[in-house]
Amino acid sequence: MTTVTNDFVSQYQKQTASVPSANSKESLGQASFLKLMTAQLKFQDPFKPVENKDMVAQMAQFSQVAGISEMNASLKAIAGSFGTSRLAEAANFIGRSVLQDGDTAYADAQGRYSGEFNLANAASNVSLEWLDSAGNVVHTQEMGNLPAGRIPFQLVSEDDQGNPADIGPLKVRIKGAAASTVSTWLPVTAVESSSTGADALLVTPAGSFSASSARRIT
Repeated sequence: MTTVTNDFVSQYQKQTASVPSANSKESLGQASFLKLMTAQLKFQDPFKPVENKDMVAQMAQFSQVAGISEMNASLKAIAGSFGTSRLAEAANFIGRSVLQDGDTAYADAQGRYSGEFNLANAASNVSLEWLDSAGNVVHTQEMGNLPAGRIPFQLVSEDDQGNPADIGPLKVRIKGAAASTVSTWLPVTAVESSSTGADALLVTPAGSFSASSARRIT
């Protein structure tokens, strides 16, 4: 006589691990489970029929497995909605600027290269050099005597007609003082979602950053 094992939940789980569905899910459906259960009842050993308590236990086990699968699907959907919400919120930063640690500045729409540095102590005869990508000094700003604290700086780039001109990234070099930190304002040009599900990233000419890593945002 042909018999079928009483543990049809185990069979269900084995098929779940090896046979993906058309929707690329890792589980068979409820219909497949019922098909296995019907086959067991049809071919069970009449001298050793499935006990009612065993049937109830196995059905409860299936319900638990199905419930976990549904819960995982719900959590994925919730995570996806959070990611979309974060991306929509981050889109509000496009067109604004973020102050990020670094000594390389980029022009905004008005041709302004700007940032700030911090001095632990007052300094005299301080100057600021702007260097192009080749390391050539393209401009020098005499800043004179400066107090301790946060010191802002800015260079406006214009063409011969007085229009804003982007001459590429410029590196800032401070002479006559030792700055503890140097930060530059970076224009936000786009946003992108994070692969880890964290906050969306702000895309700038210097790279992508989370809004929480910025010193300030304007």
